[in-house]
Amino acid sequence: MTDTTLICKVCDRALLRRTDENGVTFLHPVALGKVEHEPVPVQAPPGWRGLCDFCTDGHSEFLIPANIFTVPTIPGAPIGMSDIAWSACSICTLLVESDRWNTLLNRTAATHERRYGEPMPELARTFVRKLHRKLRANITGSAQPIDPGQETP
Repeated sequence: MTDTTLICKVCDRALLRRTDENGVTFLHPVALGKVEHEPVPVQAPPGWRGLCDFCTDGHSEFLIPANIFTVPTIPGAPIGMSDIAWSACSICTLLVESDRWNTLLNRTAATHERRYGEPMPELARTFVRKLHRKLRANITGSAQPIDPGQETP
């Protein structure tokens, strides 16, 4: 784990780092849906364990190693890079490792609907599907359990 994990001071969620010609910016993950505040990046405290990068519901228990890759974008969004291992809850880890990506997408969409009371928009489902496809092509090994005191990316 690097010492560069940044979270939002307001909501305690891990932030996505986006790099473009204007420099680095930080965004809330698309899977969180509409967030009512701007990201306020702060260093994650020691031992911080974020939510699952896939369903954003369960707490991270595993890290899924992956190569650096360009993240697909929604039209008008800045280009981003995935440059750290993905954290996952036990259920999402099982779905990734058993190659059940459609079920994983449905789990993500179900979390969105429970959280916001409406179905995940089709544009967001398409984005998540493309993101999973890119991740799947860049996974470099088996999921590794997170040590109890280890911070997640």
